[in-house]
Amino acid sequence: MELYYVDGYAFETREEYNLALREQKNIHTLMKKIDMQDRDSILVVYKRLASRGILVTPIGLSFLHSLRDTLVHEFHMEETELPMISVAIKRESKSSQDSDFTKEQLVRENQKKTGTILRLKIVIGGLLVIVIGMFILTAVNPDVGYIRSENKLVNKYSAWEEELKAREAAVKEKEQKLGISPEEE
Repeated sequence: MELYYVDGYAFETREEYNLALREQKNIHTLMKKIDMQDRDSILVVYKRLASRGILVTPIGLSFLHSLRDTLVHEFHMEETELPMISVAIKRESKSSQDSDFTKEQLVRENQKKTGTILRLKIVIGGLLVIVIGMFILTAVNPDVGYIRSENKLVNKYSAWEEELKAREAAVKEKEQKLGISPEEE
């Protein structure tokens, strides 16, 4: 796992790192504008930042804490007069619950996929049996389709041949009756 470093803090993700860089840049800009000798300007900045929860990374929170320390120790303000700093803590138990939820989700998805795979195997097996059956029929009786067509053609030509012979015989009979010989033509 790659870590990203800003001002002595290590961040696990690129997003946290970029957020810390932005906060660091904003803090430097604020430091140029704040008169650190003026209690009221420090107090106004501290109250705005603490109440809005703008700074969330360790860099921003340490800056807020340093402003708070300056107000308490150098300007002798009471801690009760100052708003508390809100901190969002990553809880390991929450992430383990999330991972348990993810594991349950993965188990369900795996079961769904297993069922789908089983159904697909059954369908593929059925299709394979059909294809193999077709090959067996073709191997055992290779001319099934061709024989029927051939027999129909043979029967058709036989009928034509018989009809043709009958006509030829009728023509020869007429020729004999009329006394026409085929060789005279």
